[in-house]
Amino acid sequence: MDGPAAGGARGRSTEDVRRHNLRALLGLVHTRGGATRAEVTRELGLNRSTTGTLVGALVEAGLLVEQAPVDQAPGRVGRPSLEVRPRDGGAEVLAGYVDVHAVQVVRVGLGGVVRGRRTVATPAPPSPERAAEVLAGAAAALLAESPPGLLAGVGVAVPGLVRAGDGVIAHAPNLDWRDVPLAALVTTALEDATGHRLRVDVANDADLGLLAEHRRGAAAGLTDVVYLCGTHGLGGGVLTGGHPLTGHRGYAGEVGHVSVDPDGRACRCGSRGCWESETLAAAWAEPFGLDGDAPDLADLVLARLAAGGVVSRRTRDKLSRAFARGLANIVHLFDPQAVVLGEGLWHRLWPEVREDVMPWVDRLVMPAMRAGVSVRTSALGEGSTVLGAAELALTPLLEDPLGPLAVDRERAPAVLRA
Repeated sequence: MDGPAAGGARGRSTEDVRRHNLRALLGLVHTRGGATRAEVTRELGLNRSTTGTLVGALVEAGLLVEQAPVDQAPGRVGRPSLEVRPRDGGAEVLAGYVDVHAVQVVRVGLGGVVRGRRTVATPAPPSPERAAEVLAGAAAALLAESPPGLLAGVGVAVPGLVRAGDGVIAHAPNLDWRDVPLAALVTTALEDATGHRLRVDVANDADLGLLAEHRRGAAAGLTDVVYLCGTHGLGGGVLTGGHPLTGHRGYAGEVGHVSVDPDGRACRCGSRGCWESETLAAAWAEPFGLDGDAPDLADLVLARLAAGGVVSRRTRDKLSRAFARGLANIVHLFDPQAVVLGEGLWHRLWPEVREDVMPWVDRLVMPAMRAGVSVRTSALGEGSTVLGAAELALTPLLEDPLGPLAVDRERAPAVLRA
């Protein structure tokens, strides 16, 4: 009798159990990049016959391949267990990240393998229509490099409040967007540019960065995490008890607008003294006479800090204390195992200023909550957000590997056509 994978589906029909096991199998291979049949059988609690049937179905669908292990130990006796891996040229998604000064687009396959990347600079924050046009153009260029086997969808990350369910950007202060139907705009622009009409999902950039880091980055294996990202705005994604914290409308995690100085700098949200306005680009740039919009701002700030001097010391101390106040707030609010600094300014500055920030965190956090909290930088670096958008786009396929998808029906394997 099959174990945990099937056991979790007791009381369901045979087809429900099969779908459950297919989902578990594809998810395991996707997260790890590959697994032997023996590992699949053991970890999903299946028997060998069931594993073989499930693997065969996903191989026939064009999603996986089986091959002999490439690192088999010399002199090993007996036939090795076949390794199951994502198929090269199989299922892929497009993922985009619309930020203040650039639009990134990547082409990603199962297993999280990046098969192509384009970044288009936007000197000023793009309009919604311009962002959709740039994203679609970059996607078309990526697809022209080689035809995909199956386009399973598109994920888009945006630094703003994304309404749950319909992909409408309720407010993105740093882009100056309000009530933007971005999913619909991108769908149309992609169809015009590529000829593909694809499912487009849109979500907040920090939520997607957290998704990527939890799947295969600095938050892997953890259940309670706060993820922070941004250079001009400070976004937050929160994982609690192993589940994303979304809130009533999907807006939870806007920790950048926690007040750390009521009499502080004006914030683009309309308030004053927000954590992001007190600790991000302009706050670092102005004391040094730098351009807060400079693409190499982090390098310029690091050079000023390394040079030392009165301005450097004062700026380092002031902003380290402000950042520590925000960190203390989120530790008190969420009691995380770790705070992950994702792509953006603080990810770059952290090795230089960590020893300035953490003593203030220790001073401000309640003693009982202080121990065991780790502040760490992203394991995926500057790519975590767009990789999270790829994970978002892959979700429907991972949830129902052989079900109908909003895909290019001409290119999709027959078993995946609706």
